[in-house]
Amino acid sequence: MKRVITSLFLFSILLSACNDVGDLNVTSDLRLRHKGADMPIWVRGNIASGKLILYLHGGPGDCSMCYRYYFKELENSYAVAYWDQRIAGSTSGNTDVSTLTYTQFLEDTELVIDLLRQQFPGVDIYLMGHSFGVELGWQYLAKSENQSQVKGFIVVNGIYSSYRWLYNMREWVLNRATELNNTKAKNFALENPVEQESILSYPWTELYRHMYQLDGNPVSLYSDVSFVTNYIFFSPNLTFAQFTHGKHYGDVTSTDGLVFEKADDLKNITIPVALFWGEKDGVVPVALAHETYDLLTETSREVVFFTESWHEPFVTENKKFIEATRVFMDNH
Repeated sequence: MKRVITSLFLFSILLSACNDVGDLNVTSDLRLRHKGADMPIWVRGNIASGKLILYLHGGPGDCSMCYRYYFKELENSYAVAYWDQRIAGSTSGNTDVSTLTYTQFLEDTELVIDLLRQQFPGVDIYLMGHSFGVELGWQYLAKSENQSQVKGFIVVNGIYSSYRWLYNMREWVLNRATELNNTKAKNFALENPVEQESILSYPWTELYRHMYQLDGNPVSLYSDVSFVTNYIFFSPNLTFAQFTHGKHYGDVTSTDGLVFEKADDLKNITIPVALFWGEKDGVVPVALAHETYDLLTETSREVVFFTESWHEPFVTENKKFIEATRVFMDNH
């Protein structure tokens, strides 16, 4: 009860339509105001299904509602909540960049889920995280008491460990550079092995550049005219402001003074988990999917590989992605 009362002081709710679970569809605009951030949460879709997907977007600093273009078909079967994290998408307010920490993102995630549970009682909540959003999901579930608040987690090309992420990206770069006879990238990888003790000082941005130059994620959302048109004219996201968000983040792990490491916590997760992975991804290589799967020893887990996809399988193999999501949601 104390947590509920405290939370009520931290957010205000703006509703644009009735939220009765008896109604087939829901169109609700919620807002979480907390520690300087004014964060929108748009809820759309089939609330009568009794199931709601909270989409945890990537980045950090990306957007949520702009990706509705790829997830909208899911709204025929379930409700979907699109939340813009602090200093991301259409979030406003006077947010201090010092709050861009894992600790604060976890607190925000907990409050968003509390808000959704209060606003839609009786509706089961599922998490779907992409890239950085996966880290938010693992953080949330690492607290055992939070696992009872959600019914499942769909992981899309995201990490559980900073060390294993960099280790596998470096391996990906080395193998791909060898395959393409890219001497510069190969030499960089050979000269910069990944050591767990020196993660915070590792030149990961240069490794990242080599990965992109080796076609680790060649798909550009902005080459899709339909997506761009939808983004500019039919999305509430502030399109031009979106491109200024990234500079505010820097390195979230450095801000916290720690590295992201949830291997031990994954072994304690008991809710169902689905791993959706683009096999060609160089950003978060497919080796991380296998490692994550092996760590989830106490729960029902499954993995779906998207053989023609890189970092965003919901873009490159959308139909298969939607179908796989429905299978997981209907089975759990």
